[in-house]
Order: sequence, then structure tokens, then C-alpha cells
Amino acid sequence: MPLRAVLVDLDETLYAPGDALIRTVDTRITAFIAIRTGLPWERADEMRRALWLEYGTTARGLNRLFDVSERDLNRFAVDSVDPREHVRPDPALSEHLARIPAPCHLFTNATRRYAERVLAVLGVRGHFPRIFDIEFSLFNPKPAPIFYRRVVEALGLPPSDLALVEDSPRNLLPALQMGMRGVYLGPRDAPPGAVHARSFAEVPDLLSAPL
Repeated sequence: MPLRAVLVDLDETLYAPGDALIRTVDTRITAFIAIRTGLPWERADEMRRALWLEYGTTARGLNRLFDVSERDLNRFAVDSVDPREHVRPDPALSEHLARIPAPCHLFTNATRRYAERVLAVLGVRGHFPRIFDIEFSLFNPKPAPIFYRRVVEALGLPPSDLALVEDSPRNLLPALQMGMRGVYLGPRDAPPGAVHARSFAEVPDLLSAPL
């Protein structure tokens, strides 16, 4: 089947894993939890990670368990971060995106405001006609299947015509189960059914290869 669209994750996919940007966001999320719950920093940080692992985003977990507004957390911890302090324009990334043999769309658990700003700083906003963000998912973050289904419906394409580029194996699984192609960008083994890219530079050739 022809590849007609590519979904691309944002954080730690379009920029290096462990970058100061994601660490800054995580720190602000921990601060939000500590302020709201009164927990000491170490326990608040443990809660941040535990909720992220269980619910896909910490915001979703806080909403489910404590009725905390997800928009409140995102305004405090995500939209308040200035990406210009942590990432730089990446002309090589722009060249790699231009070589991908189908239109790219951003597929992220982050907010649209944050995503727009990160893409602008990287210099790649023009490569993404559409941004599918956490509000588009109705606050059902990856790996919740409903987010993937809503994107497929919005694009009007069968899953077999789509691919997903992701740094998270668990976020690739629903896409693979739906019939999408998967590119895992990270240090571990790719999940079954996905191909492995060691860097974004390898992604265009992997997506251009026949099935």
C-alpha cells in the first residue's frame, strides 16, 4: 500500500532524548504536584512518573485521581516553558523531514501552544500541515486507542496508508495493531512489526523502503 501520511511524535523524537527542554517540563510538573498536594519534592516526582506511566500523561492521572484540571497543569508546566532557552534551529532535521515521501503531521500528547513554539524554534513548522495535540484527543493521550482513531478519521485515510515515527515503544503498539507502519526512534529494540531508526536521519530511507 502507498504511504500517504506520516505521523511524527514531538518530544524526544524531533529533538534529542534527555534534552533540557523535557527536563524543564518535568520539573515544572513535579512543582505543580508538590504545590497542589503538599508532598515533598521526592514523592511528588515519584508521583509524576508513576502517573505518566499509568495514564499516558501526568495531567490525565491527576485529573482522574484528584479532579485536577488538565488545562491548569498544562498552563503551569507546559505552556509556560520557553523552548528558545533549550532547543536551537535544526536545519538538518528540516532536510530530513523534506525527504519523507508523504505529508507529515504532528502527533503529540503536548498542547498545541507548546508544540507550535517548539516546531518554530526548530525551524520545521512548515513541514507539518496539521497538529494533533492533547486537546484534539479529548485528553485521551497516547497510547489510548481513541486518540489514534480520531487522527485516522480526521485524515480520512486507512491505517495501512499511514506511518508513525515515535520514541516510545508503548505508543507505537496501538498504531501497529491498527495496521500502520511504525518507526521506532530510540536506543532499545524496536517492538515487533516496527523498524528501528538510530537517528532521525535514517527515517526518510526507512519510510521510502518497500514493505
